[in-house]
Amino acid sequence: MQGEKTRRAVSMRPITLLVCFVCLIGLSVSATYLIDHAKYKKQSDNKYQEILAVQQDNKSLSDKNIELQNSLQKLENEYSNLESQYKDLASRLDTAEQKNTQTASESASALKDLETARVDALRLRGELDDKLSEIEALSADRQALEQKCNGFKEMLAPYLILEPTWVGSGETTTAFDGNLILVLYEASDTSKCPEDSAALGYLISGTDKKKLCLRTGKPESFKYKGKTYLFNLLESKESEGAHHYCISILKER
Repeated sequence: MQGEKTRRAVSMRPITLLVCFVCLIGLSVSATYLIDHAKYKKQSDNKYQEILAVQQDNKSLSDKNIELQNSLQKLENEYSNLESQYKDLASRLDTAEQKNTQTASESASALKDLETARVDALRLRGELDDKLSEIEALSADRQALEQKCNGFKEMLAPYLILEPTWVGSGETTTAFDGNLILVLYEASDTSKCPEDSAALGYLISGTDKKKLCLRTGKPESFKYKGKTYLFNLLESKESEGAHHYCISILKER
């Protein structure tokens, strides 16, 4: 009996070692996946923050460009008015000299007005040239930002399902060729979301409806047709009492 117990114990040792080895391999694979997944999420967040910064800079440059163009149009109108005044004064001076019916004081006054108009026209011409140079510089900066933004989009193109898009609270937008409807609302006490949640999102596909508690800069995973995706809330802001959200969807690697 003692010999049989010894043989049984010896035969169980390889099985025990094999089970331990399999468990160690499983733990190693799980740890590797969690580390890679955390790195990937961090990289995705950084890239989206860079894209958002580029888009904000691009919008700021566009607004400034519009402002400069309006200012340029105003200066052109003023220049045109002064040019008309200059021609009118020149015509008045010619008439006075030809007819020689006006007094010397009137001629002096017309010459003074003519010189003032000429100086103003030259000043406005210089301001106009400066505005044109500034607009050209802004256009060059905008093109550089657009190229940078396009570069980021090309890098993320294989994983980007929905490009960064602004939506209002309660407005609907679609993804996956219109098969998935997205609606965002402001998070409230009744939404049963964490306190740091910025919005409550609903993903509707047919009769299937999912709820996501969204936090700015922290993607939320969801499944669609058996595949896992990341729903990103890039930014949220309130303007004139209305909430707007910048969202995107990224395919999980």
